[in-house]
Amino acid sequence: MRNTYRKVIACSTAFFFFVYGVMAPTVLLASTPDAPGTIASINEGQPAPFSGTLFSVSAATKLLLDLKYNEESCKIEIDREKGLLSARFQLDIDKLNSTLAIERDLFQNRLTIKNSQIEFFRERYEPIPWYKSGEFWFTIGVVGGVLVTVASGYALGQAAK
Repeated sequence: MRNTYRKVIACSTAFFFFVYGVMAPTVLLASTPDAPGTIASINEGQPAPFSGTLFSVSAATKLLLDLKYNEESCKIEIDREKGLLSARFQLDIDKLNSTLAIERDLFQNRLTIKNSQIEFFRERYEPIPWYKSGEFWFTIGVVGGVLVTVASGYALGQAAK
């Protein structure tokens, strides 16, 4: 049993060494060693059915993925930038609106204060009309009292005669 086990291990090891020796060089020759994923040009007459550019699988995959996702990544970047600019401009608009509201309130307060000052000074500066002054009514009272006294004295003098 022990001998059979050794033979199985030896045969399998030899088989795997053989497979590795045959397959590894073809895998290594499949891509260029200097830069995987490169694009190589070939001419007509070389072992290819047509003249043109030969792409390795990784270069073709990279090219296809770049073509497919380049527009999407550009749109995502544009949307991100638009969002940032929109947010910044909205912030500026909000700041200006709040500043405008504050300035309007300040203007209304100043206007109210100025109007009350103007009214105060107008009341103090304009002379009181002659018929509203206290001196006019005092004079009317004195003249009226003198007239009443003279009239009553004249009436008493006429009554005594």
